[in-house]
Amino acid sequence: MPQPMSFSARLDTPKIVTLALWGVLGSLPIVVLISRIAGVPIEGLAIIISALTLFAGALVATYSNRYMRSDARSARFFGSLGALVACVLLFVLTNNAILFALAWVASGLLLAGLIGHNEEWIEARAAAERSRRTFLVGDLTVLGALGLLCWHAGTLRLDVAIAASSAMPEALVSAIALLLLAGAAARCALPPFSGWLLSSMTAPTPISALMHAGLVNAGGFLLLRFTPVLEAAPAARYAAIALGFIAALWGIGIMAVRPDIKRSLAGSTVSQMGFMIMSLGLGAYAAALWHIVAHGLFKAWLFLNAGSAIGVQADRRPALDSRVVTVIAPTTLAIGCVLALSGSARGDLVPLLLAAATGAATLGTILIEKVGSASRLTIAAILAGLALLHVLGFELAQAALPIAHAAMLSTSLAIFILATFLGGWVWQSRRIASRSPLPAPLYVRLLNAGTLSPALPGERP
Repeated sequence: MPQPMSFSARLDTPKIVTLALWGVLGSLPIVVLISRIAGVPIEGLAIIISALTLFAGALVATYSNRYMRSDARSARFFGSLGALVACVLLFVLTNNAILFALAWVASGLLLAGLIGHNEEWIEARAAAERSRRTFLVGDLTVLGALGLLCWHAGTLRLDVAIAASSAMPEALVSAIALLLLAGAAARCALPPFSGWLLSSMTAPTPISALMHAGLVNAGGFLLLRFTPVLEAAPAARYAAIALGFIAALWGIGIMAVRPDIKRSLAGSTVSQMGFMIMSLGLGAYAAALWHIVAHGLFKAWLFLNAGSAIGVQADRRPALDSRVVTVIAPTTLAIGCVLALSGSARGDLVPLLLAAATGAATLGTILIEKVGSASRLTIAAILAGLALLHVLGFELAQAALPIAHAAMLSTSLAIFILATFLGGWVWQSRRIASRSPLPAPLYVRLLNAGTLSPALPGERP
């Protein structure tokens, strides 16, 4: 006699979660409109991050319906995915410190669980455990910052507590800002916390896409949400610049040496997150927010296509012509020096000039390549469209933030950062063009970054 199906078996969890995510995304404009009519408008930052999270989550869920169809634990996978997106939405939208803390911690635990989805795989369990430990350290610093902030303000309302940070003693607000920075660094996988992301390639490809598209950006959202605290603590801004600067260079190195596409993309994410945190320290808040959105959408597309890409990257030719880079880089540095020394430069000088230099180098490479006129025009049109998209996105980010930009901390520091990135760009472009190897110790160090400790057969991590 056939056994009746259980209630959980009758539920089509993958389709339910997928439809729910698309439904919530579609209803987001209505929710925003209702909130404005009710007199409690949702902040622009929260709207943008919520839309990005829902879009990435819905896209990943749609992709996973086919990718996970033969997985016996697909129902648990989709349940965890839906809960993770819900937790992110909660800490993005809530104004209550306790709810923020609970959702922040829960999102880390859920993400670590998804990283270790393949429980029978020793490496997956080890990667999940490393993620949990890293998130625990970062979450404790965030909880400590929230506790100090709310204790000083005497309220659990985040908007009131954040506004009160301007009246805090300098030592206290600096401590809070540094704690928030540590928590952001852990979620953004900045050194010394980058190991969890680099070893998380054991996660299913859809989860890798969601991590790199949205969840690793949570640290950036954290600092943007608590921008007034960061503004009141110059020491924390300098620390963010230094940490982001190191992470950007470290991630570029990992990306350059890794032969497998997923770990190479992970190195790229570390670099991008470092650049984003550095931009926040410089006061380029709108640039950092647009960076979060553009990077999230681009990385989601890259990871969801990683399964159809060749596993090993055999061709290391640079995308940009080294001759063009050699001309564009010093020109950009000269422009940056003039702007910085004129006294009219803002905190977003460095990210905007580097973005402009990349676009100019791309256009220059197109013009000197031996391709037909029609192809040149097509590529140039695409490039112009992308440039327009970035301009509009940057303007939208500025409109969404109460503080669009901050004063530059130091003119000499901005010039130094700009010169370092441009000089490294020229060196890397020439090195790849000539196929010159990296120094062996550095190469080995970068190649092994994030590698889990080897385990003996049968040994449990």
